[in-house]
Amino acid sequence: MSRTTTFESPKTVTAASKAVTFYGQCKKPSIGKVLFGKYEFEPWFGNAAYFYPHEGPHDVLGFEYANQIASNPTSRMRSKAAYNEKEYWIENLTVCEYCFKYSARRDEVTNHTRRCKLNRAKPNIGKLVYYDFHKDIIIREIRGFQEPLLCQNLCLFGKLFLDDKSVYYNIDHFNFYIYYGKDGEENFKPMAFFSKEMISYESANNLACICVFPPFQRRHIGAMLIEFSYKIAKSLSEESSGPEVPLSPFGKVAYLRFWSKSVASILTKKQKASKSFTLEELSKTTGYRKEDILYTLEHMNILVLKPNNELIISMPRFKKWIAANKYNPKSQHDLLEAKYMHF
Repeated sequence: MSRTTTFESPKTVTAASKAVTFYGQCKKPSIGKVLFGKYEFEPWFGNAAYFYPHEGPHDVLGFEYANQIASNPTSRMRSKAAYNEKEYWIENLTVCEYCFKYSARRDEVTNHTRRCKLNRAKPNIGKLVYYDFHKDIIIREIRGFQEPLLCQNLCLFGKLFLDDKSVYYNIDHFNFYIYYGKDGEENFKPMAFFSKEMISYESANNLACICVFPPFQRRHIGAMLIEFSYKIAKSLSEESSGPEVPLSPFGKVAYLRFWSKSVASILTKKQKASKSFTLEELSKTTGYRKEDILYTLEHMNILVLKPNNELIISMPRFKKWIAANKYNPKSQHDLLEAKYMHF
């Protein structure tokens, strides 16, 4: 088997259909392929933030252009050079699988990775907040102001798979939670992350953005990180919480899947006990915001409006949802274990 594995980008959402309203957005992917460790895959969205914002050639990365004009100020281009919109700005971007430093030259990143300070058996950056040594799962909390370069490069990398992400450099007030796992190798590798804004107008937000890198999807990592975001929020406050809105298309799918299974588990228990309950009680039990629970119940299509305008859950409709989704309440359990949490 060859060392390079290719992953195709999803075809259901295209960046071309969206207006360029956020810094870093492009109408189409600006990079042909990403080389990340032993993997090679296509970006899902464009990322202009890898390049110099208002001047210079399109096919030169921003840090390379900055170095160029620092050594030779006369080479500065005061505007963006013209380019063919049908072509990629650069064909390949190689990214260090430990610290996310990047270059258009593969040999530069290969040489860097060998001596990267994060290239070690177990990550030691930031604070350990979860470690399941049986399943080889590590989550570390990293504060943006303490590790700015890593967090900035992580955000730039995440933008390739998050359409509406627009924060890359002003990361001082964010915490990053990086999921590390083993991928058939000795060293733990970063596979996903979520960020949380620590100074926010919306105190009920427990997550700003979440990204599972393409090679590591379909491993329930996204659900684990969503669950973890609620665990952290509950450890800090009894108030309900949830993700920053609006959700991206992929985020909406992930959260509705997570919420639906969780709510279905509680409804099954309530049904067996023949107990009535309120939306407020559901929110306290789960830690989810009431509006998120209502959104989930609507998505499940199990709400019914009575003639007196009272909104209730239809158990016949719930049973229909269980059958349609092949839901087994016995298989519903927490993905993370409390004994491995360190906060």
